[in-house]
Amino acid sequence: MKTAAPDHGTSLVTTPPIAIPDSPNHRKYDAGAGSILRGIPLMPLTFLWAVSVAMLVPITAIVAPKWFKKHGWSIPRIWGSAPLWWHGVKVEVTGEENLNFEGARILLFNHVSLLDMLVLAKTCPEFSIVIYKEEFHKIPGVGAALRGLGSIAVNRKNHKAALASMKLAAERIRDNGETVVMAPEGTRSRKGGLQKFKKGPFHLAIQTGAPVVPFIMRGVDQVLPMGSVWMRPGRVALDILPPISSEGWQQETIRDHAQGVREVFLEYLEPEAE
Repeated sequence: MKTAAPDHGTSLVTTPPIAIPDSPNHRKYDAGAGSILRGIPLMPLTFLWAVSVAMLVPITAIVAPKWFKKHGWSIPRIWGSAPLWWHGVKVEVTGEENLNFEGARILLFNHVSLLDMLVLAKTCPEFSIVIYKEEFHKIPGVGAALRGLGSIAVNRKNHKAALASMKLAAERIRDNGETVVMAPEGTRSRKGGLQKFKKGPFHLAIQTGAPVVPFIMRGVDQVLPMGSVWMRPGRVALDILPPISSEGWQQETIRDHAQGVREVFLEYLEPEAE
């Protein structure tokens, strides 16, 4: 399933048609965020839940491997859904039909805060491979859970190790047709807004021929701002856009491809503050 590439007369081979929401003020999403007073007493519960349930992943993978192979993704589904429920955070998903195709795909999401993890766990296709920074191993239970699910850590301080991780991801996409989840910004913005995209996801798309699917989250910055631990009740919009074909992409024009996909995200999100 591929989006047709319109002729813009540019070097960008597969600039996708931009899907613009009905509202002309779609960047100004109102999450209806409530008071932090609800979240304060619930945060200890959320922390204990996150650690304890995350630890179930590697334990279950060892104790009940057959069950885990078939049903293991139900654990992160519950892991993400339960805290969202008791904090009063509703995830409004549009475009789920854009995932209804067979084969590999690379899901790209905008990285805002720790709330991203809960939303992704609740909504990502089953048994997705998350490309995550190695620092997550410092969070009790989370690193072990990601490894248990077959996700791939990237050492951002070691270029050779990072390349080896991306090579492994490419092999998994080509050989098994798996879904890979990545944050093209690389890290969260401390200024707010969408940062410039790194080239890693687009190298991966060129190497594998897998299409790119934008996973755009809005309202996260209002419900749980970057750097905060106090979650507010409210809404998060998740817009799953049509897959963008990487057919014909070249290494020589990789910056154009990255910028073209970022322009799609910018129809929904503000750019990073200067």
